[in-house]
Amino acid sequence: MNYFFLVSRRICAVSPSTPLKLLTIMGLLINLLLGGGIASAADWCGTLQRERGPYDYTNPAHTSRYLRLVEAHHFTEDVRTLRRGASSYLIGDLEYTLNWFPNHHAALDTLTRLALREGTPRPRGSRVEITCRFKWARDVNPSDAMVRVIHANYLMRTGDQAAAKEQLVKASELDSENPEAHYNMGLLFYRLSEYERALSHAKEAYSAGYPLPGLRNLLEGRGYALGQ
Repeated sequence: MNYFFLVSRRICAVSPSTPLKLLTIMGLLINLLLGGGIASAADWCGTLQRERGPYDYTNPAHTSRYLRLVEAHHFTEDVRTLRRGASSYLIGDLEYTLNWFPNHHAALDTLTRLALREGTPRPRGSRVEITCRFKWARDVNPSDAMVRVIHANYLMRTGDQAAAKEQLVKASELDSENPEAHYNMGLLFYRLSEYERALSHAKEAYSAGYPLPGLRNLLEGRGYALGQ
């Protein structure tokens, strides 16, 4: 999903304090003037580079060394529930966690909730827009289906159902038995009034033991019973 705004004047007056979003837009406009077309996230997000890492949240060899320490100081219950930061501002602790483990599932989900709460793809104090965080999460492990599911959840809540569907389809391709992907695909099809398709995915999710009753309740309210 793209979040671009019209820059109407002085687009070439760049100072060290120019906001990152403005610089991004300026780069896109210059790219268009040069005939390059619209840049993708891969073009303007770049890669996440660190002296150590970044590390894969799903790789036990990585998590066994650093995860406990990072979470103990930066991804506390207060951070996860968006109450307050642990070592600094809330966004600072979230980004610290995601810089070490870009595909940290709970931290990514928490970042999406913060973005939704603030009504912006780039929460206050964030280095980059959330699009880049998902891009970096995919970079560290392209086969991590949960990253796609979390991204789809965010996109659905922002109203971008087409992009959400694309992410869920990719999640299903990566892990066809992922109940989270089936549940969210069911929610998406329900919102599109495609109740039979929603029912099919709901059956897959609940047969795999998915715990949340929301989709079941929605479908039963429309007369589509899942049975026991």
